[in-house]
Amino acid sequence: MVRVGSKAKIVSGKDTGWYVWVQDDTENTGGYLVVQSPSIEFTGNGYDNWFETIDDIEKHFEFNKWIIEWLD
Repeated sequence: MVRVGSKAKIVSGKDTGWYVWVQDDTENTGGYLVVQSPSIEFTGNGYDNWFETIDDIEKHFEFNKWIIEWLD
């Protein structure tokens, strides 16, 4: 299950060892951001993806075969 506002480490799948941070951006864009970074501080050569729904984010996680460890 996706945790909005939480950070996680990708422990298996595409980009193993990277971090993700799911952000609620519904007030600005009407959707959610999934920020990816090689650093827990979310600095450096990361990027983000925008999704309209939580269901869309879950499908993205499945597509990338992510097994993640939530950090908070």
